[in-house]
Amino acid sequence: MPYTKTNWVAGVTPLSEANLDNLETQYESAMADILTVAETEVFAVAAAPVAWTDLNISAVVGVNAALVLLKIGVTVNPTNYAFRINGDGEPVLSNNYAANRVNLLVNEFAYVVCATDANGILEWIAASNRQTTIDVVAYVKRE
Repeated sequence: MPYTKTNWVAGVTPLSEANLDNLETQYESAMADILTVAETEVFAVAAAPVAWTDLNISAVVGVNAALVLLKIGVTVNPTNYAFRINGDGEPVLSNNYAANRVNLLVNEFAYVVCATDANGILEWIAASNRQTTIDVVAYVKRE
């Protein structure tokens, strides 16, 4: 929720309980909007895609842009994963490590950071179609 500013005018705007409560209410609302802890599974144990594929997480983050912290797990055989904002054509699956790319061994998990598009969708790919789980751990809405 965006901040609703009180227009303070010296000698005009009353230093009242309502105006001071607005400051506290707006602060609490802003703090709640900064980070949402979700810990919600968005991809159950299933084969990972080997071509760039949409992952719609709008049921968790809402139909808006968000910066998300994902927990990726692989249950059998190692593989590499990469994530990017939906519609971004930049190649990110390579031998380089970054905040949006991870290489996992059997029964391992890791965290990645990725942005969604304005509809709460990101894209992902794996080097091989291993059994994978993805959880949204937390997110920040980008307004």
